[in-house]
Amino acid sequence: MVALLDMDAFFASVECARNPFLSGKPVAVIGWGKRTAISSANYVAKKFGVRTGMAPQMAKKLCPNLVLVKADFAEYESISLDIESLVCKFFPIYIKSSIDEFYIDLNIANSIERLKRLKQEIFQKHRLTCSIGVAPNPILSKIASETCKPNGFKMVDKEQILSFVQHLPISVIPGVGQKTEEYLKRMNVETVGKLIEFSKTPSAPESIKDLVSSLLSEDFDRKEFFRRKPPKSFSHMKTFDLDVSENYTLKQVAIYLLYRAYLRMVREGYGAKTVSMIIKYAKSGAVSCSKSLSHWSNDFLKFTELLDSIFSRTVGEGPVRMLGVSLSDVKPMDAVQLHLFRNSEKIMKAFQLNGVEISSRLFMRKVSRCL
Repeated sequence: MVALLDMDAFFASVECARNPFLSGKPVAVIGWGKRTAISSANYVAKKFGVRTGMAPQMAKKLCPNLVLVKADFAEYESISLDIESLVCKFFPIYIKSSIDEFYIDLNIANSIERLKRLKQEIFQKHRLTCSIGVAPNPILSKIASETCKPNGFKMVDKEQILSFVQHLPISVIPGVGQKTEEYLKRMNVETVGKLIEFSKTPSAPESIKDLVSSLLSEDFDRKEFFRRKPPKSFSHMKTFDLDVSENYTLKQVAIYLLYRAYLRMVREGYGAKTVSMIIKYAKSGAVSCSKSLSHWSNDFLKFTELLDSIFSRTVGEGPVRMLGVSLSDVKPMDAVQLHLFRNSEKIMKAFQLNGVEISSRLFMRKVSRCL
């Protein structure tokens, strides 16, 4: 059995948890640029039809009382790291599939009781709810978590698979995109039950047969699914809502992107040799530059020095549309870093000891608003 822990309306829920004024109100989180979209909407707003990816103007038409909150990505990432530390406390094997989703291997004693305690601890510490789906394979666990939102806990045993999925719409299946859904509807296939019947016909494509086979599987390759593939690099990039010309702003964003890439790297227990930066200009194409240390390191201060040296070479004249920073040529390093950087307070303390300005949460929030 495998579980998917999915935080409920994560960004919007974080804003509601830390601001009592928002309690009971429809809330949506948006970016800082002029060409922004809804990043997250709480369940009060969703009842009006507000959805992720929607333009704020459209969301306001659907829900005139909607409260729009500017995103605080540094805070969301910090809380995500802390939630990961709680997952790690209860379960030795898991995969973080996104900032707010965790697949958890339940091949451990008292796994269901552990899940319930984990759910409670997340709420007690952060006043945030999550939905957990438990099933024989990852696809079903994802569907189970979606069907019990918000704040649910859904178990699907092997004997319950057919009865659970039969009447669900095909859109709930991960991997069924818009084109596949349109094709299936032309075949009069609108529920999972009809999809199963269709997969048995000669005209069904192999991709559909494979999808149904994975969906109904009573087991999965646990070792392969939870195997952590060695990364080749860690990177972050940002396409600006409005082109940016000021070197000071570009430098601050570059440091912030380096920080995010570095944070992922040390959290996974790696070090790197090379720092690279790429800039895409609004009119004159892209420019990139790299610089390497003579040895592997997980010292943030050394990486900022490399970034300083390549920034002046890379940044030219003209408005910038996109900026990216990466750490490459990586290899596993001291595992102590893995535990250190799972705790957000220790992250800040570590940077303060290195004398790096980016240790300040206020600075992080300030820079994230450039994004």
